[in-house]
Amino acid sequence: MFTCTTLVDGLQKRAEQSGNKPAFIFRDKYGGRCVLPWQQIYRLGGRWAAVLKTGSVGRGHLVLNTLPNSPERVIVETGILLSGAASVNGQCQLADGSDLLHGLHVSRARAIVLDPDVPNSPWKVLEKLVNLDEDGSVTSEELPHLKLVYFVRRGEKGDDEDFLTHLENLSDWYQADVKPDDVMAVFTTSGSTGFSKLVVHTHDRWVNINLSSADMMDASHDHVDLALAPLGWIGGYPGFTILSGYPRVLCDVRGGGLPKDVPDFLWKCVQEERCTRVFILPVFLSRVAELARQRRQEGARAETVFTSTYTEEAEGSLDMTKWSWVPEICFLGGMPITRSMVKTAKSLAKNVVVLYGATDFSVISSHVVHDPDTFVDHDAGLVVKEAQVKIVDTEDENVILPVGQVGNILAKRPGMMREYLNNPQATADAFTADGFFRTGDVGSLDARGHLIVAGRGSDAIMRGPYIFYPGWLEARIRACPGVSDVLVVGVPDPFLHEELCACVVLTSDHVTTQHVREFVERDIVTTEDDPLSPRPRYYLRFESFPMTDTDKPRRKVVKKQAAVRLGVN
Repeated sequence: MFTCTTLVDGLQKRAEQSGNKPAFIFRDKYGGRCVLPWQQIYRLGGRWAAVLKTGSVGRGHLVLNTLPNSPERVIVETGILLSGAASVNGQCQLADGSDLLHGLHVSRARAIVLDPDVPNSPWKVLEKLVNLDEDGSVTSEELPHLKLVYFVRRGEKGDDEDFLTHLENLSDWYQADVKPDDVMAVFTTSGSTGFSKLVVHTHDRWVNINLSSADMMDASHDHVDLALAPLGWIGGYPGFTILSGYPRVLCDVRGGGLPKDVPDFLWKCVQEERCTRVFILPVFLSRVAELARQRRQEGARAETVFTSTYTEEAEGSLDMTKWSWVPEICFLGGMPITRSMVKTAKSLAKNVVVLYGATDFSVISSHVVHDPDTFVDHDAGLVVKEAQVKIVDTEDENVILPVGQVGNILAKRPGMMREYLNNPQATADAFTADGFFRTGDVGSLDARGHLIVAGRGSDAIMRGPYIFYPGWLEARIRACPGVSDVLVVGVPDPFLHEELCACVVLTSDHVTTQHVREFVERDIVTTEDDPLSPRPRYYLRFESFPMTDTDKPRRKVVKKQAAVRLGVN
């Protein structure tokens, strides 16, 4: 049985035990394939840690990492771990960079890692605010904690401008003496201001949660995982791979961005890499399952030759003669799961497992679905053995509700987050006096002990894996000339659970919803089809909003009216 006390300890053991076995397999939209073996990750990570040490970055420091999913991101994350510092997930979705600057301010990060050459690079925002020296050190009145900017570029293999080649050419190596209660990483989660809260996880909490979850995740035999989740998200963090030891397949976003046809890309990854466990967002699930059905019926033949980069030895060509591979497990989660989703997943994989959890409190329940036809919508399964759940009255959380009654979900388990970084009030508000976490979700426990998660208990919108608080976007839309009022609501969506709909009251007929859309799109750099994008898909004009007796808009009524008008209710 694999054991460790920190992720650094775990990584060292994986490098010693697994050597040149693949840890991460990156595929890009052009057919490129890059394999990072365990030894290479440990070697290059240690060299990057030595670079950080030279810059006086180590234990107790935070590094904001803005790189997208890529081999470079894995090495940077590994090096930060080995240096004793902790990474903070850096986000830059808004054109004015306000989300990036919020992360830097709240985290008080000592350093930031970025690629200055990619479209919408964070450097376009940052370079206006800092004085940069040749050695990468910076001074800034607005960001006094920021001392270093590290540029991570990709170039031709063998060129020292290329980040991974540069590390291969270095000789210094470093590994800090990391303690179990040291901060491991700081993840982002949705906040009511529109900016992410920063969730602190320590090494011991992470190890506790993930090594105790082996049975739930079916660790009985070797697996190959497919998971496109961002490496900076808790669900995509490299620490999962370090502790499981199973190779993970994902998209190299720096190799040209996400493919135009993501479902086709996912299906090819499943087949060509022989993935046994797949984590697919519901927004892509139906199309992937349809591709599986078509290809199996057609008995399609495919032969794909990949390029290998950043590896000491090319693994050679993979020759596929039939699209017949069936994964062992398809995991579903991140939003309320319906019977339709489960049936679709079952057509793709032999088994379906529904998980319920969050960045703040990890996985609380799981459901191995034996018969999709009897699956009850939003059934998140049995509470895991290490956890406790109680359903409490929405008005008085001291009142525990009986079986079948819907209330607020409170959860508790070893290994939950330590705190919201530099936000003691939010941390205090998140927990009850007896240590239960206020999930913000509403649901019930049924007679079988299954947790039924109905959704959010506030105005928050569940758009796929992203919990979206509309207040901040409403404030931005109100700044649009010709808008007198706005409500952003969630309308039903078969794949994302809810889609964003901006309901606007306009001052004249000369202003249209298209004008409002164009105004909003100038603010947001992510695309509408990005599951993480805060960009509304729908815009509806209202003459006025129904109001309460206290002169507040009836959000739930507007939400229902929007769904009817769009024909999605």
